[in-house]
Amino acid sequence: MELEKVINGDKATVKIAGRIDAKTAPEHEKALLALPGEIMELDIDFSDVEYISSAGLRVLMMIQKEYNAKGGSLKIVGAKEEIIEIFEVTGFTDFLNIEY
Repeated sequence: MELEKVINGDKATVKIAGRIDAKTAPEHEKALLALPGEIMELDIDFSDVEYISSAGLRVLMMIQKEYNAKGGSLKIVGAKEEIIEIFEVTGFTDFLNIEY
């Protein structure tokens, strides 16, 4: 699992690389939930994500709920066409803010 974090005030950008699957999803979840509570705007950079499984989708849904509950925002940026297709097929484009 590769993860880079940049925090600037109440905004964070987290860049994920590789696969988000059953093996790595718990680590990603832990890292995203460990961000400081004052973060209100979270961008997750998917430009180097090769694959996301249902376990990874569950993590995104949970993180989205966390940010909704505290009045924050979550945005997926830089996702490749294959990943966007997974978001579309699963209906995640209905509730995730995805920057194409």
